[in-house]
Amino acid sequence: MKKIFRRPIVLATAVTVAATAAVAATPALRAESSPDEPAGCLPVPRAECGTLRVPLVRAHPEQGSTSVAYAVIRRRNTSRPAAGTIAVNPGGPGDSAFAQAAMYVQKFGGLLDNSDLLLIDPRGVNRSDPANCGITSLPATRDAFVRMIGDCGKTLGPRARGYTSAEIADDMDAIRAKLGIGRLDLLGQSYGTYLMTVYAQRHPARVRSMVLSSAYPLAFDMWARPGARAARRAIQLMCERSAGACDGRQVLRDISRLAQRLGKQPISYTVEGENRRLDDTSLAIIVHDLATSPSKGLGEIPAMVRAALRGDTGRLIEAARRLSPMSGSTAREEQPFNPNQAAPVMCNDYPRLWDRKASVGTRLRQFSAKRAALPEKAFWPFGKRAWTSVSSANGNACIRWPDQNGPVQPTGGPFPDVPVLVVSGDLDPNTATEEGRLAARQFRRAAVVEVPNVGHIPEKEPSGCVAGIESGFIRNLRIGDTSCLSAIPPLPVRSTGAR
Repeated sequence: MKKIFRRPIVLATAVTVAATAAVAATPALRAESSPDEPAGCLPVPRAECGTLRVPLVRAHPEQGSTSVAYAVIRRRNTSRPAAGTIAVNPGGPGDSAFAQAAMYVQKFGGLLDNSDLLLIDPRGVNRSDPANCGITSLPATRDAFVRMIGDCGKTLGPRARGYTSAEIADDMDAIRAKLGIGRLDLLGQSYGTYLMTVYAQRHPARVRSMVLSSAYPLAFDMWARPGARAARRAIQLMCERSAGACDGRQVLRDISRLAQRLGKQPISYTVEGENRRLDDTSLAIIVHDLATSPSKGLGEIPAMVRAALRGDTGRLIEAARRLSPMSGSTAREEQPFNPNQAAPVMCNDYPRLWDRKASVGTRLRQFSAKRAALPEKAFWPFGKRAWTSVSSANGNACIRWPDQNGPVQPTGGPFPDVPVLVVSGDLDPNTATEEGRLAARQFRRAAVVEVPNVGHIPEKEPSGCVAGIESGFIRNLRIGDTSCLSAIPPLPVRSTGAR
């Protein structure tokens, strides 16, 4: 996902990078298992796994090396050369492609008749030398979160510069070269759209096509104003399609009233014995996250907010508890998400709202002054302080990052002149369609498909319609029949009882 830490945080399973001897001029390829041993590789058929040793920071080989794990899921028809190789990234930053192997095979299985699928765990994630800067759980307040991110940078020290989208993209290309693949079809989801755009920027001759699902551009709005507009639109669209169960304008007014009330009088509640406060930022997070994943309860918001205004806050508190983080280990074989890698990628790469060379105190003053100058109406019904504190990637998240002279990710082209499909959910405030259209404008031959009634990562909708459209685009380099989109049903909405 573009916005990190909006899920249970999982303890890292190993310490980061082997910072020992300098890397050899030609990294060695090491097979971990054979396709006849799926249990030791991936729980999907025809998977072949390997690792590649690469420099931690290519410009400074003296800092040592790190290991990057990859898997190729071979096509069913091996009597002919592969029609292509689809390289995927599920987002984050910090998400593991290996952990989602079964999903990719299920959603894009039709492409595996004649094409191969390339999964790479980005450096610092899961099987690729997991990074560890001490993040094990999500603090209860924004200030504590920002301090935690700053402490992560101090713990990593110079090693933090190894965790950038540019280094990850170069890892991808090193694996492509070792496997003898000429060009890749790129499939990125959420942050994966950012990463794949960086890959296309750095290795344009190696791109055949791109599918960018829930996309945002390299130069995106760190104040998250497109997300605020998309959240308002999501409420209105949901109500327009609710057969009268709610009125979008009234729901937005109710959210505004409740946000103002909670800003003045937060509600106290507990999560596993820890005291929490449900304030206007908490309300913005609830709306944001339920619109990002609408099937988890976006349709409950009208009645939940109306009830809270009447003094019944039970459902609102329960929603806050469901979104509260948990720490601990996972029972799954793979580590699906590593926040310890996500933090440095985010703080190295993303645009900043302050002078990174300034002291922390000066940065804080610069940020406060810029936010004070923003119009409140741009963030209605939430308020600018609340909405700019929702995202763990936007706003002031990296304001305490200690590296004042770190890498800078360019935001311009040139980009390859290849077919590009951008897919956005029309309810998604995380990576709004507005941002998807900006991402499309980075490329000369890009088209945007907006999917009704879904949020983030539209191809995860259950009918298979969106994944089929994307598969057809990769296969034929054009958009085929999209009529199935009209059959995606609207969300069920709990009536407010108002007339």
